[in-house]
Amino acid sequence: LRRLLNTDDIERLRKILDSSRRLSDLLVKFSREAGKHFEVGDITTNVLAFASASLVKTGKGFSYRRLPTLTVDRVKFHVFRPPTGGNINILESNEELVMVDGGYGLYYEDVKTMLKENGLDPARIKRIYLSHADADHAGLSGYFAEDLGSRVYLHDGARGILEHENRGWGSDTPLLDLNHYFTVLVNEFTKFRVPENWNAYGKKEIERLNGFSVIDTFEIGGQAYKVLESTGGHVPGQVFFVSYESGLIFTGDYLLRVDSLGDEERAILNLPKFMMTSTNVNSTLFRREMDMLKEFITRFDADLRTRDRKAIIVPGHGDYYEWGGAPENP
Repeated sequence: LRRLLNTDDIERLRKILDSSRRLSDLLVKFSREAGKHFEVGDITTNVLAFASASLVKTGKGFSYRRLPTLTVDRVKFHVFRPPTGGNINILESNEELVMVDGGYGLYYEDVKTMLKENGLDPARIKRIYLSHADADHAGLSGYFAEDLGSRVYLHDGARGILEHENRGWGSDTPLLDLNHYFTVLVNEFTKFRVPENWNAYGKKEIERLNGFSVIDTFEIGGQAYKVLESTGGHVPGQVFFVSYESGLIFTGDYLLRVDSLGDEERAILNLPKFMMTSTNVNSTLFRREMDMLKEFITRFDADLRTRDRKAIIVPGHGDYYEWGGAPENP
């Protein structure tokens, strides 16, 4: 762990080891009750595999894939796929850059270099909108805020998640303890940082779209985005972003295009599932939300096609794609 994390901070190492041991104990207990058999060594191996997967890919080990840029009127849309973690989405207008979700915090310096290589000045990122508080989507935000003054926006439900270091906080999941120990581990391994003074989305319902509450809006380059509130299937404080002007809908960890993920990406995405038994705090609710999203996007796409546009699904992992089916999560 000292070598992986490049630290001699004993308290930090002790915290990681304690969380790993507690997570392991819980998983062994759950597996016995389910009639399965997990060895403690297997669990530890998976924890270390998850840690090293990202830690070895910084600096010279960093790589990324840039998806084709989309241009809609006065706004350009860029998507970058770092080696692990969530996609980094950039909306570009003449006035500024807006980031929608970002990857792990440990990639901060690499991401700045990546953006510059592609003609995007990191200092122009004035706003960052986060779909939820998981480290693979929110971990970069604090570095941009502290270093470059970017304003960060997040659902008010994330306060408890951040305060208690528990991605399941605010839900009634029986896996609350597993979510806590996993959150501690992933936050430590990936250098998670959200700014202390972030901005909360609105709390009042503005309108209702197919069962989702619209709680806020934002604008860039003349294009308006609605902030849709999830009902909490994946994690509390989850939102989606949708624009009828651009045709983009940001779905976070919902509606991933599985065939765009490589074998290594799928394996890494499945490690958290192993460590928590499920990445969703409420799997039944998550499946219901998936159906709600599919129905909403079908209507959204039909509306756009009357104006010669199509719905573009922008998931948190993998490639964006035109609506025309119902991909499942890996």
